[in-house]
Amino acid sequence: MSGKQKQNADGKSEDEKARNPKRDGLRETAESIAIAFVLAFLFKTFQAEAYVIPTGSMAPTLYGRHKEVTCDLCGYKFEIGASSEINQQSGLLEKRIEYSGCSNCGRLNLVHNAPVFNGDRIVVNKLVSEYSRFDVVVFKNPEQGHVNYIKRLVGLPNETIRIRHGDLYAKGKDDDSFRICRKDPYVQRDIQLPVYDDNHPPKKLIDGGWPERWAPSIRDEADELRGGWRPAENSWTADRDSRQYQCAPSRELQWLRYQHFFAAQTLREKNPTDGWPTSELSAIPPQLIADYCGFNAGAGRYGDSRGYRDSNYSGGGYWVGDLTVTADVTVEGPTDGALMVMELVEGTYQFQVHIDLITGSATVHQKVADGEWTPFSKVDTPVSGGGAWEICFANVDDRVCLFVDGVAYEFPEGAYERVDPPAPTESDLVPCGIAFRNTTAQVENLLIERDIYYRNDIRVFDEKSVVDFRVNIHPADEVQQESLLLEKLSSPSEYARFYAEESASQLSRYGKYGDYKLGPDEFLMFGDNSPMSKDSRLFDYRERPLNHIYSHRYAVRRRDLIGKALFIFWPHGIPFLKNGRGFSVRNHKGPAALDPQDYPQIRVPFYPNLTRMKKIR
Repeated sequence: MSGKQKQNADGKSEDEKARNPKRDGLRETAESIAIAFVLAFLFKTFQAEAYVIPTGSMAPTLYGRHKEVTCDLCGYKFEIGASSEINQQSGLLEKRIEYSGCSNCGRLNLVHNAPVFNGDRIVVNKLVSEYSRFDVVVFKNPEQGHVNYIKRLVGLPNETIRIRHGDLYAKGKDDDSFRICRKDPYVQRDIQLPVYDDNHPPKKLIDGGWPERWAPSIRDEADELRGGWRPAENSWTADRDSRQYQCAPSRELQWLRYQHFFAAQTLREKNPTDGWPTSELSAIPPQLIADYCGFNAGAGRYGDSRGYRDSNYSGGGYWVGDLTVTADVTVEGPTDGALMVMELVEGTYQFQVHIDLITGSATVHQKVADGEWTPFSKVDTPVSGGGAWEICFANVDDRVCLFVDGVAYEFPEGAYERVDPPAPTESDLVPCGIAFRNTTAQVENLLIERDIYYRNDIRVFDEKSVVDFRVNIHPADEVQQESLLLEKLSSPSEYARFYAEESASQLSRYGKYGDYKLGPDEFLMFGDNSPMSKDSRLFDYRERPLNHIYSHRYAVRRRDLIGKALFIFWPHGIPFLKNGRGFSVRNHKGPAALDPQDYPQIRVPFYPNLTRMKKIR
């Protein structure tokens, strides 16, 4: 090399580079970080982005700021919305939620110091060319371009959307009539709301005489107060400690029936901390299943002299007929003619699925006017011979569905068209049943769920005054007196009459606002938590003309859409140590934080909440 050092293209010798490894390593690290930031920025800008859910408008699909509660009566674990505690502008704690009604039994629980958690963190796909009905979508509020919302897309361009009896109906531009909007079966299962989990009975009430919801029963047409079914001994035996039900072989169908006894709408407590009375509990009548939502059922206290706020505890007055029943079923020794039957009732529309336990063939039957059960659709399933399965039967969105071990077995003619609007009957007091014939069977993990009931809240809007920006806006409810509906849940005939009169009165006053017509490139967005969601139909109009936006007041334009929600990648962490409460690393600030009780905002240590890391449907 003639005594000269070897030179590289950058003019530095290899020896010189070897003498400065630290400097080069720092530069490479800096370059790597810069490249990572650029790639992350490009990824965020053009493909995907992470969002934090602030409120509970999409519960139970997505949680905003919330508390987790274990009911002190039945032991059921449920979530309640807590975003109302925080001032959304300042982030200060303004009030504390003191009590919350259990989703399962209705018991008011003291939740003052229940741990509070931030909302789900989700990934949103921003490269979406087409959106479908019931997609979960992030979009910008047309009145506030800097504010992002997340809702479920329910209305497509050039459609008119109608809300009736909790269901959604759509009519296309060239259609003659409205048709019900049906969710994909797996979406339907994911967004069901709990009605009753039999693994968590209110034992204290039951010991005092409160009726069991699931009971062996026989048909008794004279017992109209209990929907024509009377609890009585048959081939079923119930182990109330393990919550297992065994059915001995019988040549006739032996029924286990569900009746809805819900404490929150039966026993009106004045003091939430007092025990419920136990006198005459055995005479409590069953009720219709209503749209009670424990996530919203909280009563709170402000941090200043304003005292207690109004509670949603007594809410949930609208009858819900779209139900799902799920059970873990074990079958032993089926003989010829062995049969399993599951039944769901929705007014005059009553359905049974008959599963042949020898062949696995499942046939849906509908009860017709003369009281006979007529078969109308069939599908093959793996439920044959002896074995154990999770079986789920649903009647939602005017369609019957069957799931076995989480897999949907769709009936070819499972969807049906109504000829009359839904209205409850006495049979809805006993809306679910399970029966067996010619086999030994065991049933456990019984669960009743319901579909979302879309409330028909109407925002009255005088379009003529928009030019002057003096917009007369106020909400009108589906019925004027929901509290009176609550009082009629034990009498389906009275409920049906009162609801028909009230809703007809409201529609006569605000009928034209009950339908939502969409133009080209306009969408309608609803929250899954319908009673507590600022749906796009409730958006104001005041700012739109100022920004030269003249779309329908309730519409979200295509240009406002950001992307489709894909995945919950980080729910809140689960604290451990100190009996699961962890250690506080940051407390709340604000008027309500002056309470001497400890109320941490962030707790450590914690581990990932793997059960809620899932695909968003």
